[in-house]
Amino acid sequence: MKKILCILLIFCSVGSFAQKSDIDCRLTKSFINQNMKEWNVFIDELSKEFEKTKSPDVQFKRAVVRHLYLAYLLFNDKNSSQIEVQLEGLGKDIEMLEKTAQYEKIVLALKSPYLAYSALNNPVTAVYRLPMSFSAAKSAISEAENSPYSWAEYGNLQYCYALFIGGSYSDAIQSFQKALSLIEQKGEGTNCNWYYINTLLFLAKSYEDGKQFDKANEVYDKILRIRPDYEAIHRWKH
Repeated sequence: MKKILCILLIFCSVGSFAQKSDIDCRLTKSFINQNMKEWNVFIDELSKEFEKTKSPDVQFKRAVVRHLYLAYLLFNDKNSSQIEVQLEGLGKDIEMLEKTAQYEKIVLALKSPYLAYSALNNPVTAVYRLPMSFSAAKSAISEAENSPYSWAEYGNLQYCYALFIGGSYSDAIQSFQKALSLIEQKGEGTNCNWYYINTLLFLAKSYEDGKQFDKANEVYDKILRIRPDYEAIHRWKH
């Protein structure tokens, strides 16, 4: 069960990052304010856009937003009727995106949190869904090695392994750094990219749990340069 909780915690885990839209900035503001109670509103907004455009980019963005919203619900409102709704929606998004040339490999990274969320929502299935979750994250690395999602999710696996089994956090750190480098190379490390900010956050956490507090603070400071309004960072710094 600890492994499942760890996966869920760090998978808080958007298509083409492309030019950031108004909804990206609103999502990021909500994320840094830790105010995700009504993210179904954003999902509904993206659903309306998808119905108009049938754009795979919009559908992938919706899938990633569902991903974080599910993590929030499973930790904070486990009796919410939205859990079943969003799990079903995420599963369908993944299934449809696997049939598109643009996202068939990239979306593999989202299978891992989807399976972990399903296991937590129905613990009797954990015995087979949890190994499938680990396998999906590893497959994403081999199939889409130039996707930041693949490396971020694989970093989450390595983080969990070090946290609960013991050992070095170096593998998690390297994976998060790879994900961040891929985002930054595309010029997409913006203050309206919550996925980028979240990956920075867990790079800092990996340094912190590995007792490298100076490096953790360097990453926390980088986050504050990007989003000076991320007030919670001041509490987490050492």
